[in-house]
Amino acid sequence: MWQRGAIVKPVGDRRLLIVMDFVLAIKARDAFSGQTDRLTGLNDVYDHLALDYLFPDPSKILTFLDNHDTDRFLLAEPENLGWWKQAMTFLLTSRGIPQIYYGTEILMNGSREGSDGYVRRDMPGGFPGDTVSVFTADGRSPLQNEAFDFLSRLLHWRRGNDVIARGSLKHFMPENGVYIYRRALGDRHVTVMMNGNDSEITVSMTPTLEIMPFGTRLRDMLTGETITITPEMTFAPRAIYILENQ
Repeated sequence: MWQRGAIVKPVGDRRLLIVMDFVLAIKARDAFSGQTDRLTGLNDVYDHLALDYLFPDPSKILTFLDNHDTDRFLLAEPENLGWWKQAMTFLLTSRGIPQIYYGTEILMNGSREGSDGYVRRDMPGGFPGDTVSVFTADGRSPLQNEAFDFLSRLLHWRRGNDVIARGSLKHFMPENGVYIYRRALGDRHVTVMMNGNDSEITVSMTPTLEIMPFGTRLRDMLTGETITITPEMTFAPRAIYILENQ
């Protein structure tokens, strides 16, 4: 289906204000869980957003990583949350209208193999036979609490954030595995940087000079620390920065 007024459409104008980004959902698991080289990983996300010019209004695309008719984004509980946090960060800071499937915050996982019921299980807690309740921190595992707290922090920060809700998007082809994009509205902006690899990487910051001249100081909302942009920067494995101008 195509948005109302789309130039490229198979038959007629469907007059839909909002369309669903199934392509992102299909690509996202491999893109975020894999390593980013010059062709794969987060480059697949960059290439996908590079086609936004086909849509009259990319801000009205419904973005999601999974739903009740797909495999869960997590096929199994991960050993750590590095790439999962990057996927959540992208979903909640990039263009579009994000949709989160229930249970994402506690790392519910599984595939549709055998039955759709595997991706539609009850949230543990409050049902007959439940031995734990994920509705309290005590009922969640340490990894589930880490996921819950991270997603909660992102969502509370995003609520009422006009830069993320209505701002323009400018993004840059990943440089040596690091993907950088900016949302901007008026004189306010949020810049996201993430290392799509499980290894430390040092990159030149020259490609993003137009939005971050050397010496620019930005506040990372995840840590509260001030980050200074230098000609070369080193990113820890799966590093994420969500930078706001001060």
